[in-house]
Amino acid sequence: MAGSLPEAATPVWRRGAEVFDFAARGATITERFAATAKAAAASIAIVQGAQAASYAELDRRSNRLARYLQRCGVSAGDVVALRAGRSIRSLTAMLATLKLGAAYAPLDPAAPADYQAWQLQDCGARIVLVTGCGTRDLPVATFDLDEALAACEAEDDWALENVCRPEDIAYVMYTSGSTGRPKGVRVPHRGVVRLVADQTYARFAADEVLLHAAPLSFDASTFEIWGTLLHGARGVIVKDDRSSLHDLADTIARNAVTTAWFTAGLFHLLVEHQLDALKGLRQLLAGGDVLSPTSVLRAQMALPDCQIINGYGPTENTTFTCCYRVPAEGWGGGPVPIGTPINGTYVRLLDDAMNPVPDGKIGMLYTGGLGLASGYIGDACQSAASFVADPEQPGAVLYRTGDLARRRPDGALDFFGRRDRQVKIDGKRIEPGEIEEALRHDSCIADAVVTAARNSAGAPVLTAYLKPAAGAVDRATFASTARERLRGALPPHLQPSRFVVLDEFPLKPNGKVDYDRLPTPRVLPDASLASGSGDTEQKLLDIFSRLLGVKAVGSAANFFDLGATSLKLVEAHAAIEQLWPGTGVVALFRHPNVRELAQAIDGRGDDLKTAAQRRAQQQAAALRNIQRARSAR
Repeated sequence: MAGSLPEAATPVWRRGAEVFDFAARGATITERFAATAKAAAASIAIVQGAQAASYAELDRRSNRLARYLQRCGVSAGDVVALRAGRSIRSLTAMLATLKLGAAYAPLDPAAPADYQAWQLQDCGARIVLVTGCGTRDLPVATFDLDEALAACEAEDDWALENVCRPEDIAYVMYTSGSTGRPKGVRVPHRGVVRLVADQTYARFAADEVLLHAAPLSFDASTFEIWGTLLHGARGVIVKDDRSSLHDLADTIARNAVTTAWFTAGLFHLLVEHQLDALKGLRQLLAGGDVLSPTSVLRAQMALPDCQIINGYGPTENTTFTCCYRVPAEGWGGGPVPIGTPINGTYVRLLDDAMNPVPDGKIGMLYTGGLGLASGYIGDACQSAASFVADPEQPGAVLYRTGDLARRRPDGALDFFGRRDRQVKIDGKRIEPGEIEEALRHDSCIADAVVTAARNSAGAPVLTAYLKPAAGAVDRATFASTARERLRGALPPHLQPSRFVVLDEFPLKPNGKVDYDRLPTPRVLPDASLASGSGDTEQKLLDIFSRLLGVKAVGSAANFFDLGATSLKLVEAHAAIEQLWPGTGVVALFRHPNVRELAQAIDGRGDDLKTAAQRRAQQQAAALRNIQRARSAR
C-alpha cells in the first residue's frame, strides 16, 4: 500500500516518558525550516491558485518581514496576532514571527470585534497583522499585512540568527472554555516538531503534496503547514472556507494532492458525493469527531492505494495524540479505533483515583510526552487543573483530556465520548459553558443553559434555554433579541441554532439543572411560509427539511437559525447542484433562506456561478483578447 511505514520495534502504547529522546527534542521549527529551505531552495513550497512560492522565496520574504516587524517593536517572547485567512502571505507572517523568537496567535476573522479584542488582550499581543476590512478599534497596534509586506521590500533578506529553543512558545491557539472565556493554549516548538518529525502515523517527505484546507485558527492547520514546510513538500492552499465539494475535489485533482486531512463531517460528505476525486490520494487523515465505519469501509474499497488514518487529539497535545492506520483487512467491526500514541507521546487510562484501569475497561484518557502544551496563557488555575502530575513517572506531566477510552487487545484505543458536557461540531471543540456565560452577560437574561442534542438527521444542534430576568418585557421577541445580541459576542460556530424561553429550569433534588427534563425545542416557522410558493422554493424546502432534521422549514427562516453550519450548507449545495447545475456554494451564504435562494436560482445571478464556470469564462475572455490582439497586427 502506498505510504506504508515500518512498524515500531516496541509497542508504542507500552512506552513511558523516559523513552522519548529522538531528534525532535533538540530542534525547533526555525532550525528545521532553515535546513529545509537550504536543501530544497528551488522547490515549490506553496501553491495558491495561480500563485506559487519556492522555499528560497518564502525564506527570503520571511527574513525581510521579520526585520520589518523587529523595527515595529517585536522581539523574542512577544506574541504577534494574525487575523487572516489561508494564504502565502499568512505563512510568510508566521515564519517571520517565529524567526524573531516570538509566537503567532491566529484569530478567526469571522469572530466579532469584541471577541477578537478580548483575545488580543488575553494573549498580550504586541501587534496584530490583519487582512481585509475592519482594522480599526482593536486594542493593540494594528498593521495591514499587505502593506507590511510591501514596506519590508527594502529590508535585508539574509538569514537571522536562530534565537528559538525547543521549549519556547511557537503559537497560541484558542479553544472553547467552560469558564465562559476561550482558553489560549501555548504550544512550544518541540510540540510542533514532534508532530511531523520522525513519525510513523503518516509519511512526510519532499514528494508529498499536502492540502491546506483547515482554518489557521484550527489546530489541524499545524499538521498541514509544518508537515509541508519542514520536509520540503508542496502545500496547496484551498481558496476559502466556502468552497463547494466540487471545487475542493477539483483542487485536489488539479494539483495532484497526495495527503489531505478532513474533519469527520467533511470526510463523510466527500465519500458520499466526490469519492472518485480522492483516488489520487496516498494518505487520507480524518478526525475531529467520530468516523462513520460505513464511510471508512466505502473509502477503503474505492481507494485501495490510499492509507486511511483516524486522527485523535486535543489542541493541548499539539493536534494529534493517537492515530489509527486503518488496516486493509479492517478492524474487526464496531467503532473505528483512535489507535495508538504517535511517536513522542504516551497515554494513560486512569480511574477517578488516578489509578490505571485494566485493559478492556473504560478510563479517563491522560496524555504526556513532547507534544504537551505549556499550559494556558494567563490562566494558572486552569493550567494546574488540566495539566497534572503523572502518578507513574516522577517529574512528568499529563494532560487530562476529559475523554473516555478503552484499550483493545491489540493495544489500539476505542473512544467512548466525554466525561463532561464538551461537544464537537464540524470538528470544532465547543464548551456549552462559554455560551452560557456570554448569555448571562445580557442584563435581560437571569440564567441560561446550553445543550447539544442530535436532531433527526443525526447532527448535533446547540439549543439555548433562557430564563428572562425580572421585568423583562416583550416576551414574544425575547428569544430573537437574545440571538441578535449573542451574534455580537461570540463567533459563528458558538451560536445556538434554537432558543427556548422558560420561566424556570427543571431541577434535580440537589438543586442542579435536570438536563433530561428540559423540553425538546420546536421549530415554529411562519405558517404562511411553511410551503413553497413555487417549484424551486418547494424543492429547496424539501432539501433543507431533510438535511437539517426539521419537519417544517419556513421560506424566510435563516439557515443558520435552523441548525445549519457551514459544512451543512456545503452538503445542501451538493443536493442543490444536482437539480440546478452551475449553482455556486457561495449563493447559499449570500442568500441564507429558501425564499431568497429560490429567487436567486430562478433569476440566475452571477453569484450563483461555480468557480469552474467563472474560470472557464475568464479563460474564454483571455483567449478572445489574444485573438483580437493577433487580428490587430
